[in-house]
Amino acid sequence: MRLKYKWKLQSFLIIILAYVFLLILFIDKIKEFLMGVIDGFYGSEGISKDIGTQITIASIIVTYFLFWGLANILEKNISEPARKIADNMNLVSSGNLDVQMEVKDSFEFAEMEEAFNNMVFKLKEAQTLREQNEEQNRQLYAGIAHDLKTPMTMVMGYARLLKEKDISEDERDRYLTIIEQQIKAANVQLEDMLGYAKYGSTDYKIYPEEGNIAGFLRGILADMFYRFEDRKMILEPDIPDSVSCKYDAEQMKRVFTNLINNAIRHNPEKTTFKVSVKVDRSAVISFSDNGPFLEDDLKTHIFEPYKKGKSGGSGLGLSVAKRIVELHNGSLEYIENPEDGYKSFVVTLPLD
Repeated sequence: MRLKYKWKLQSFLIIILAYVFLLILFIDKIKEFLMGVIDGFYGSEGISKDIGTQITIASIIVTYFLFWGLANILEKNISEPARKIADNMNLVSSGNLDVQMEVKDSFEFAEMEEAFNNMVFKLKEAQTLREQNEEQNRQLYAGIAHDLKTPMTMVMGYARLLKEKDISEDERDRYLTIIEQQIKAANVQLEDMLGYAKYGSTDYKIYPEEGNIAGFLRGILADMFYRFEDRKMILEPDIPDSVSCKYDAEQMKRVFTNLINNAIRHNPEKTTFKVSVKVDRSAVISFSDNGPFLEDDLKTHIFEPYKKGKSGGSGLGLSVAKRIVELHNGSLEYIENPEDGYKSFVVTLPLD
C-alpha cells in the first residue's frame, strides 16, 4: 500500500510541474495567438496600443484562472487532508478518543489517516486496560483490608481478655491458641499478597530445568495423601512413569499444591478427585473432581485476585498459580463438563 501511495504522489507531482511549466509557456502563446488573430483582422494597419494592452490583460486574466484552478487542486489534495489530520490530532490530544477518520484521501494522506485510526484504537485499548487495572487494584486493596481486619480484630479482642486476672489456665491456653491461629491466618494472607506482587512483577524470573513432571506430581500427591483421607475423598491418579519437560520445581510445587488444596477445601466429603498427566504436543496436567460446579458469577473471574467462592480462601492462590504457569510459557484453564459432572483445572506446559 505504501508503494501504491508513493507512485500516486510522484505521478501527481509530475503532473503539477508539467502544468506549471505549460502555464509559463502558455501566457506568451495566448498573447501571440490573440495578436495573430487581431493582426489578421486589421491587416497592414497594425494594432493600436490600446488593443495590445487589452490583449496583455486578457492573457494575464486567463493565466490567473488557470493558476487558480491549480491552487484549488492543491488545496483539495494536500491542504484539506493535512488540516483534517491536524484538527483530529488536536481532538485526541484534548482527550477525545472517539475520533475516527474516513480513509478516502489520495497519496500518503490515506496512509496517514489509516495510521491515525490505528493510533486512536491503540490509545483507547490502553485507556480501557488502565481503567480495568485501576478497578482491579481498588478491589485488591479492599480485599486486603477486609481479610486482615478479621484476624487482627480477634487478636486484639483475645489479647484484652488475657489481661484479666481472674481467668483460668484453660481459658488462657484457649485464648492463646485462638490468637496463634489468627496470626497464622494473617500470615498466610500476607504471604499470598507478597507472592501476588512478586509474580506480577515484570522483573521476576523463574529457573526451569529439565525434569520428570509426572514423578514430581506423584511425590506431591503422596505427601498430601493424608489430607484426602481426612476428608474421606477418593483419589484417582492417572499418571505415567515419566513425562519430561522444563519447569521450576519450587514454583510448580506451589501451583500443584494450590490446585490440590482448593479441591480438598472447596468440595464435600466422598468427592472423587482425579489427577492425570497426558502428552499431546504439550504436557497436559488435569486436576478434576465431581464436586459442585463454580457459581456462574465466579467462573469468568476465577483467576482474578480476590475472587473467592463461598468456601473462603485468600482469593489470590489461583491468580498466583496462573501467573507462574504463564512464566513457564504455559496456560492454566478452568473447564466444566456437564456430561460427566466433572470440573477441571488444566495446566498445559511446553515439552521443550
